[in-house]
Amino acid sequence: MALNKNIPKFEYSWTTLSHYEHPYGDILWHLFWGIVVGASILYSIIVKDFLYLVISFIALFFFFHPAFYEPKELRIKINNEGLYVNNKFYKWDDILGFEIFQGGDRYFIYFVPKGFMKIGQSIPLEFYLDVEEIRETLNQFLDEYEESIPLWEIWYRKFFY
Repeated sequence: MALNKNIPKFEYSWTTLSHYEHPYGDILWHLFWGIVVGASILYSIIVKDFLYLVISFIALFFFFHPAFYEPKELRIKINNEGLYVNNKFYKWDDILGFEIFQGGDRYFIYFVPKGFMKIGQSIPLEFYLDVEEIRETLNQFLDEYEESIPLWEIWYRKFFY
């Protein structure tokens, strides 16, 4: 980790809307309904029930497509201490690195967590923020990666965003 203790204090903060986060953000909720819908699709293929297969795909679409969720307001703050997302704090010591990528016409920062089983934070940047300035600031604390975004998140953004 590129950590420098002699960095002047700074703070970036903004509020934005994100369809990526939604009211049913609990991973167990997704896991449960993913297994139920996946088992339904598998069952309908095994018994060759086309109507049940269509209903299962409709359920898959309704359960996981972000268009059916209200956008959630995100309050984001990045400063010398770490990252705050809706008052949840992530220390720089808990984050391995970051990657700035563009999804559609918007930029996102993906924070790579330390540890294999942890899920990284993906936060949207507002249009008025200077991406290069944020990149330079984050490089003082973290290593910058390329192509570090997990495959499941790439698929999610490609198909549902």
